[in-house]
Amino acid sequence: MKIGNLKWLFGKNSEFWPTNMKTGMWAWIGHRITGLVLVVYVFMHLSFLSTASVSSGGFDSLMEVTSQPLFVAMDFVLVIVVIYHAMNGARVMLFDLGVGIRDQKFVFWACMAIGAVLIVAGLWAVWDLIFVPSGGG
Repeated sequence: MKIGNLKWLFGKNSEFWPTNMKTGMWAWIGHRITGLVLVVYVFMHLSFLSTASVSSGGFDSLMEVTSQPLFVAMDFVLVIVVIYHAMNGARVMLFDLGVGIRDQKFVFWACMAIGAVLIVAGLWAVWDLIFVPSGGG
């Protein structure tokens, strides 16, 4: 089958072409991607904890590794993923309750604005842990 036969699905006039997708579709895609990231993270986290708990160094060595700036930065990325997923989930719950159905784009951007404020607050809280070298202040 030629790709030309699938123009309705992949062509520039398709509703699935990135520039033709509306805000709700992008929100749906983002929600699914962040959900997958969270599932993968949970399994990696459990694997890491179970491996670290049987290692010779125990809890202290685990805390030493996870307090490194790279790990703190990765945890902050996780916070961003969780905040987006939570804000979009709250938006969907509002729609399920009948709130904001006629103003879906506004509700999406309002939730994202709240999420952005939470992300900035989180970055402010961990800034020194990521960007200030240990021992310095």
